[in-house]
Amino acid sequence: MTAAKPRASTIPGQRWILPLLLVTALLNLGLMIWGGWQTIWQQFRQIPIAFYPLSLLLMGLSYSLGFWRWHTYLQVLDHWLPVRSSLRIFLGSLALIASPGRAGESIKALWLRQQFGVSAARSLAGLFCERLCDLLAALLLVALGFSARLGTGFWWACLGLAIGLFLILSQPQRLQAWAKRFGGRSRRRKGLERLAHLLFSARRLLQPRFLAGGLLISLLTWAIEGVVLYGCFQVLQAEINLPTAIVIRAAVGLGGVLTLLPGGLGGAEAASISLALLYGADRDQAIAATVLLRLLTLWFPIAIGWVALHRQTCTLKSLALSSLPDTDADQSPKSPH
Repeated sequence: MTAAKPRASTIPGQRWILPLLLVTALLNLGLMIWGGWQTIWQQFRQIPIAFYPLSLLLMGLSYSLGFWRWHTYLQVLDHWLPVRSSLRIFLGSLALIASPGRAGESIKALWLRQQFGVSAARSLAGLFCERLCDLLAALLLVALGFSARLGTGFWWACLGLAIGLFLILSQPQRLQAWAKRFGGRSRRRKGLERLAHLLFSARRLLQPRFLAGGLLISLLTWAIEGVVLYGCFQVLQAEINLPTAIVIRAAVGLGGVLTLLPGGLGGAEAASISLALLYGADRDQAIAATVLLRLLTLWFPIAIGWVALHRQTCTLKSLALSSLPDTDADQSPKSPH
């Protein structure tokens, strides 16, 4: 009898990742062609070289805050990981942010279970709270920004929606009871029961102090990316102020999540161009700013993610090899005595 050889994890849905990135690249190229290749290229040529490292530095700050929240969530759930390993896992999951609703980041749960024995329920609970805070923060920013045009009633409606959503999610026992009472078909009931189980795992993170902290991190990350978008508008000489740029960035992110399209494909670009036009940019500026935004908020983290993904795969392979039994000792000839 020989021991089975441990295998390193594979990437879920890895066959559609590269085609999806190719389609996204072609869409952004199509935007430039539609807007007039030479005109858009002239827009890019007027951008100072210093803009790119400063923007990447701000994006790095945004993801540093996200990592700090993720690492803190794991500690709240009683999992104290080495910072370097935790960072590698966090960055490696960024390679999959182009998945629908960023669901590909759930690969963190697989890696944490394989490498540190962290239960999938707890790591998925942390990921769920991350996305929940991002969604609520974007909703509040968009409501605040659009209240000037749509009236304060829109703000209060969005605030009530956010509070109602929190009250529902903070009481998983009621959700479980609703699943049994109103679930109807078995598939729907199972879905509600799984959500309730996830919320039971996340109930510690849904406490007011942790939820408020996570929400603050989301507001800061949206604001930082809004500053990056504001920089895009400034170098393109579009007259859009900083608060408006933050609202546009949050609206683009919110639209990409709600459409459940891979990487917000199409929906994010349409929202960005439409809102930029609405707030005073011309078509060339809106298209160029959208392409820049996608370059900085999609392709930059994907590039970092693929580097970390390679490192994480190598780590898992080395762990798998180190767990193999010493076959040489087992096959050594035995003494006749």
